Amino acid sequence: MLLKPLLSTLLLVTLFGCASYKPVPEGYAGPVAEVSDSGFSEDGSKAQLFVLSEVDGNRIANSFGASASASHGRGFALTTEIVQRQVPARPMKVGLRASHTTAAPIQAIASQIAGTFFSVEGVVDFSPQPDGKYIIKGELKKEGSSVWIEDANTQQPVTDKIVQK
Repeated sequence: MLLKPLLSTLLLVTLFGCASYKPVPEGYAGPVAEVSDSGFSEDGSKAQLFVLSEVDGNRIANSFGASASASHGRGFALTTEIVQRQVPARPMKVGLRASHTTAAPIQAIASQIAGTFFSVEGVVDFSPQPDGKYIIKGELKKEGSSVWIEDANTQQPVTDKIVQK
C-alpha cells in the first residue's frame, strides 16, 4: 500500500530535483529572450517532445518533467505539457533533447523493443537576441533523429542540428 505513493514521490523528486536551476536569476535586469519547447501527441499515450534541457551545464525544468507530472496517476493516458521559459540574451551552451515519451514506463520499453522509440540529445552554442522568440524543433525517425533551435518568427535554424543516425 505504501509502496506506490513512495515510488510516485521518488519519481517526481528524480524528475524535478535536478531541474531547480533558473536560467534567469532573481534580480537579473539584463535583456532576455523566450525559448519554448515543442512537441505533439502521436496518440493518447505517446508523444514526441523537443526540449531545452540545460543551460550552461545546469539542468532546467522542461516539457518531459511537466508532462510526467501532468500524467501522474492517469494510467496510460499522456497529458503533454509544453514549457516556455526566459533565458538571458547572451551566448551560452544549451542542452537539447528530442525523444518519444509515454505515459507509463512499460509503454516506452515496448516501443523500444518494437523499434518505434527514438531519441537524440546533445549540446550546442546558442546566442539568443534580446526580446527574441525561439522554439526547439526536431525530427524523430528510424532513419535518423535530430534536434535544433529555430527563430520563431523566421522559422530558420539558429543553432547547429544535433543529429543521430
